Amino acid sequence: MKRPFCQVSSGPSSLPQGLRDPPAYSPPPSPRPARATLASPPDSDEPPAYSNINKLITPKEKDTVEPPAEDALHFLDPSQDTIPSLSLRYGVPQGALRRKNGLFADHLLAARRTLLIPGEFYKGSVSLSPKPIEGEEEEIRKAKVRRWMVACKVSEYDVALLYLQQSDYNLDLAVEAYLEDEKWGKEHPMEGSSKGKTNPKPGRRKAGIRTGFSGQL
Repeated sequence: MKRPFCQVSSGPSSLPQGLRDPPAYSPPPSPRPARATLASPPDSDEPPAYSNINKLITPKEKDTVEPPAEDALHFLDPSQDTIPSLSLRYGVPQGALRRKNGLFADHLLAARRTLLIPGEFYKGSVSLSPKPIEGEEEEIRKAKVRRWMVACKVSEYDVALLYLQQSDYNLDLAVEAYLEDEKWGKEHPMEGSSKGKTNPKPGRRKAGIRTGFSGQL
């Protein structure tokens, strides 16, 4: 029977007699490549700076602020459009509609042809009534009638309509024809009644139609 191997010590040692210290232990070489060891950062006992941590944690701020939506232009339909109904259709408070359009009372809406829908509350920016109800051509004709009445200082709508129809809705020709008829009426006043009264502007309509549009009537 073989005895277990024992190392015999020849020098002084704390081990029992006849034994000696084992050889010094050296760890095996690391299997990781040397370049990984070189690439590792140097050891440091100091914690990372707070500024570096904040850069990683802080969310990215928005570069620009979103601009407010543009106001939408709504062409009114007198038969159905009211402040409450438009407020429901666009989702805009009634007070915001009144302030945006300078309406101090709802009945003033009857004198308007268009209404601005504030983009602050309505983000769609798309009008639910983008064109005139009566059509663009009719709207242009009505605008010319109003401009003729202002230029000639005449409040009678039928007179303005007559001159514009005879001039094929040419505003300049209609205004020029009226001014010529007005001048002729002043130069050829008609005699008044038997009481001696005279008409201050007697020839504007009858004489005007007879001179300016005599060839068409």
